[in-house]
Amino acid sequence: MRTVDVAVIGAGFAGLTAAHALRDGGATVILLEAQEQPGGRVRTITRADGIAYEKGGQFFCRDMTHVCALVERFGLTRRDVRKDPGIVAMLDGQRKLLAADFLEQGFFRMILEADPGFPGSLHDWVQSLNLDTQSAAMMRSGCEEVMGRPIEEFSFRSTLECLSKFESFENTMEYCCPEGLGTLAGLMALALGADFRASAPVSSVDRKDGSFLLATPGDMITARKIVYAASPVVLRRIAWMAPQDQWLNTHGDLFVAGKMRKILLRYGSAFWRGSDFGWLGQTDSPPGLSVMDCSDLTDTLCILTVFCGGTAAMALDGLSDDAALATVMDFIEPMLGPNVRNPLTVVQTDWSDHPWVGGGYATWAKPWHTADPWAPLRASHHGLSFTGSELASTYPGFIEGAIRAGHETAARIHQQSRDPHRVVR
Repeated sequence: MRTVDVAVIGAGFAGLTAAHALRDGGATVILLEAQEQPGGRVRTITRADGIAYEKGGQFFCRDMTHVCALVERFGLTRRDVRKDPGIVAMLDGQRKLLAADFLEQGFFRMILEADPGFPGSLHDWVQSLNLDTQSAAMMRSGCEEVMGRPIEEFSFRSTLECLSKFESFENTMEYCCPEGLGTLAGLMALALGADFRASAPVSSVDRKDGSFLLATPGDMITARKIVYAASPVVLRRIAWMAPQDQWLNTHGDLFVAGKMRKILLRYGSAFWRGSDFGWLGQTDSPPGLSVMDCSDLTDTLCILTVFCGGTAAMALDGLSDDAALATVMDFIEPMLGPNVRNPLTVVQTDWSDHPWVGGGYATWAKPWHTADPWAPLRASHHGLSFTGSELASTYPGFIEGAIRAGHETAARIHQQSRDPHRVVR
C-alpha cells in the first residue's frame, strides 16, 4: 500500500498539470490513469511513414499561453495551421460558398446576448429565435460538430456559461504540434516517474480515519486528498463507498459526453489547392460534419481532417472503419471532388462512448431546472476536489482550459494546506 498526500484520478492534461503543480509545491502525489497511456482525449500515433497523427485534440493558439509554454519546456515545436480563404458548404443538397463558417454566422453574437436564465436545451433556444430553415440547420450542424451531441441533449445555460469564459473565439486553431500533443502528455507523465501509473483504473474509493482508500488493480492507495480529473460521465465507473460521497454514484447521469469520430486523410499532394475550397467544408445533412485542411504551409504534409460530431457520428455507429470511411466519402466528395477518395493514409478514431473519457471532445450538462450539475464539482468536499477542461475559468473544453484547471485546482489545495481553517472554492 502506498500513502501519499494527494491521489489524482485521470491523466488527461488537467490531471497531469495538477500532479506536477502539487508535487512542485511539496506534496507527495500519485497520478492514476485507467488507460495504457496518458493524455485523456488527446492521443498521438506515429505510422510507418514517420508522421505523428493526432487522433484526438490537436489545436492551440498564441493566446493559449500554457500550451505554448509546455510545448517549449519539453522541447517540442509548433507549426502554423494552413487557413486559406474559402469555405464550402453543402446546404439542402446544393454546393455553396460561404463567407464564414456555420457558427461565425451570428451564433456567437446571439448566444452571448441571450437571456442567461433561458431554461431547457440549446435546441429550445434555437427554436425561440424563429430563424429561417437554412439558418437553423446551419446553427445545428455547427454546434453538433463542435459539441458532439444533438442540440436537444445539452443545457442552454451550461453552453452559454462555457462560451462566456472564452478570452477569444478568433483563430483558436492557429497552431499544431508536429510531434503531437499526445507526445507532450507522454513526456509530462514520464517526468513524474514512479508517481505516474498507467493501466491503473480506480475501482472504488472509501474513507477511513480521515484519509481516502483507493482500490486499483493489485494495490491500495491511501491519500489525504483526492483530485478527480476524469470526465464526470465516467464517475459511475468508480464505487464511491463513504456516505458523504455516494451522491457521485449517480451524479454522472446528469451529463453527456460528445459523440465524435475523427478521420485523418493524408494525400500525396493537396489536389484541392487553387480551387474554391480553402480551409473548411461543412454539411447540414448529416449535421455535425466538417472537413478541414490541416496541411502545413509548404504542402510537405497534405492532410484533410474530417470531424463527425453528434448526428454525423451517430450515423456511423456500429460501422466498421471501412464502412464508415465509405459513408464519409459520400458526404465530402460533392465538396472536394473524386480525388478525395484516394488518400495515401487513413487514421480513424471513434471517441463516442469511450469507456474512460466518456466521449470527445468535451462533456456537457443535460438540461437542468433546479440545480446546475456543474456547481457541486466546483466545490471541495472534505478533501475531494474536481478538475477538468470544462471546469476551467478560461478556454473550457480546450487543452488550454484543462491545463489552467489543473493549475487552479492545485493552487486551491496548496492554499487550503497553508490555511486549513479557510474554505477555498
